[in-house]
Amino acid sequence: MVVWFDRRLYRHGRGGYWWLQQHLIESLNIRSDWPGALATDPAYWQANLPAYQGPHPRTLQRPQETYDFPIPWGEVGPNTALFAGDNQYPFLCQTLESGLGQPRIDNEQGYGVPVFAETANGELTDTIIGYSKDCGLPTQLRYFASADATPRQFTPVEQVSSPAADSDLLVRIETGTINRFVYALLMPTTKRDLPDQPDLSQWNGRAVYHFKGAIGIGFQQGKTRLNRLLRDMRPALEKGYAVLFSTGTETDNLYNITLQEDTALRVKQQFISRFAAPEFIIGFGDSGGGLQQYLLGQNRPGLIDGGVAIIAYPDMVTQISYGLDCELMEYFFDHLATDQAFWRSARHRSYVQGLAYNMELTPRVEYLNTIASALRLEMPPRPRGATECNYAWRGSTALINNPKFNSHYSRFAPAVNDATFWTHWQDNRDVYGTDANGRAPVPSSNVGVQYGLQAWQQDLISAEQFFDLNRKIGSWKPQQDMQQERLWLVSGDDSLRRYSPYGEMNMTHNGQAMQPAPRRHGSLTAARAAYASGNVFIGTLDIPIIDVRPYRDLQLDIHHSWAALSSRARIMAANQGDRRLQTIWISDPGYDARWDAFAAMERWLDARLRNPGVGIPDYAEDRCLDERGGLIASGQHVWDGQWNQQVDGVCSQRFPFFQSSRQAAGDDARATTLFCQLIPVSQAISSGLYYPLDVKPYQAELEHTFPQGVCDYRLGDQAASGDYLDTEF
Repeated sequence: MVVWFDRRLYRHGRGGYWWLQQHLIESLNIRSDWPGALATDPAYWQANLPAYQGPHPRTLQRPQETYDFPIPWGEVGPNTALFAGDNQYPFLCQTLESGLGQPRIDNEQGYGVPVFAETANGELTDTIIGYSKDCGLPTQLRYFASADATPRQFTPVEQVSSPAADSDLLVRIETGTINRFVYALLMPTTKRDLPDQPDLSQWNGRAVYHFKGAIGIGFQQGKTRLNRLLRDMRPALEKGYAVLFSTGTETDNLYNITLQEDTALRVKQQFISRFAAPEFIIGFGDSGGGLQQYLLGQNRPGLIDGGVAIIAYPDMVTQISYGLDCELMEYFFDHLATDQAFWRSARHRSYVQGLAYNMELTPRVEYLNTIASALRLEMPPRPRGATECNYAWRGSTALINNPKFNSHYSRFAPAVNDATFWTHWQDNRDVYGTDANGRAPVPSSNVGVQYGLQAWQQDLISAEQFFDLNRKIGSWKPQQDMQQERLWLVSGDDSLRRYSPYGEMNMTHNGQAMQPAPRRHGSLTAARAAYASGNVFIGTLDIPIIDVRPYRDLQLDIHHSWAALSSRARIMAANQGDRRLQTIWISDPGYDARWDAFAAMERWLDARLRNPGVGIPDYAEDRCLDERGGLIASGQHVWDGQWNQQVDGVCSQRFPFFQSSRQAAGDDARATTLFCQLIPVSQAISSGLYYPLDVKPYQAELEHTFPQGVCDYRLGDQAASGDYLDTEF
């Protein structure tokens, strides 16, 4: 096995904080005994790759399928995408840790993971017999059974005829690889099932595409947990639904929507070729799994027929703008602010961050920050309470935006780690393009953003605090200037003394107060590509979606409730004020309404089979639910509020919404702006941008703080200047 991390860690022996290290290594799953990627094919590297310019995928004709589905038993499915570009490398194979066996050998050059000789009983030896860079698995069939007495437990069944009782839920699971990712097709069946003559008597003729969720940046196949999949989808399986799944459509592994579409289409084709076309397919998934339903509903009509989007965002890229603001602000509050006593309060931070706060919580891993400060003989920050930024978003900036930081670094050889740019942008280089060194650029900007403008207008902060924040906040450095994170074990740093949760060495002010700290543009070309490629949800949606979530804003869950309003506002903007077929369900934090929403979606799609023009039925209408799932209120005005210039509805009063740092700076409820339109300060004053403030006495200070002008969100996004399905932004 290949493990590089341990050799560095254990050289210190068992003194000092060794036991703390071991605890964190285990709890954070840093150490791995699974095979790692030894080397990668240099042919993947590409410089000066142009950014995508269109057409929008909704209008783009996809090529005809070239693979003859279904994949024969024992063979490997297609390992290159149909239309989503070249294979990405490095690519970490995870078939072995998924319990599916070693991947097929596909090279002798040492690319990818090693493949080991096995003993007669299937145990791995230390003898390497080849390598796998594309992670192919033969298509296989398995059966799992679960008795009514133990509904959450599924047991592998060696023979299809061996379940103890006919009342057992017997599930046929086909696994293999498509586009290098592991897929699984789950079908409820009986003892009479045969590989090429499936018994479909328990199938209701419908299917669920389970997208799961979480966040990843590519470069890995993803781990498949069949028992987890069975447990999660049991309610659907018991109703007779088939389930489709792929690690290539699980955002824990990647956020490349084009590759996810390509993979989902092929998994669906494998299902149809093996069984039959379902009457309808319901999308189902959390977070990124809900996000995919919005984007795939927009970009590829007909892939799914309806969706249950759980704790969903509208898309990924427009969340990153305010997500990248988080640590810039947190570092300012803790280290650069003149009035640190004021900013110590999480409530006050929320005025300018927009996001939720909780005065009873503490920032994530604050104890490490305290220990590291003590080791440096510094006074640690003393925040009162926590914000969504320092409690939930912490660590996301490094994962998404730092090309040197790889949260799975122990699975890759040092040379592979050093040669790869580990960012969300790089995972989508075919969209954003690359520079002369092969790096994908950042498609957003904070130039001209007047952080906390709304709070200043509402007299929640003073003019002095507004200017102090905006002069000192700075921006993130260009990708080529980024340094490795100082996240101790998580970033492979053996010194806790250097620990910093902020990443200030990668900020344009280098952790020092500057007057003003430089703001910087990302790539406007890349931002335009985000729209052109369908990575921005622009509100075009023809399928029913129930956006369902528990209200966990005050628990500082990263999946804030206002994301549902952002999706709603985009849909209404794209459809002359019509919300189309999206409804919003929010429940008390103690109740999870996902399967209630699933039942409603099932009825809704049933009705649309009979009459495709059916709109939103009463049983699927906007609503809020109590801690037992009881209805508090429903109807098309229950979520009214400031976001649509209406009096707060019943549900909005029960579950109030927060917003983002960019909305707190002037952006609207859609929260789509990647590159704001800049206007001179004098024009901003004369046009009423600062109303009700009289800022004429501050004009010189504003011009010094914002030398390139200020954002006028009334003018829309520079990046959305193209004709994207005639949607106005």
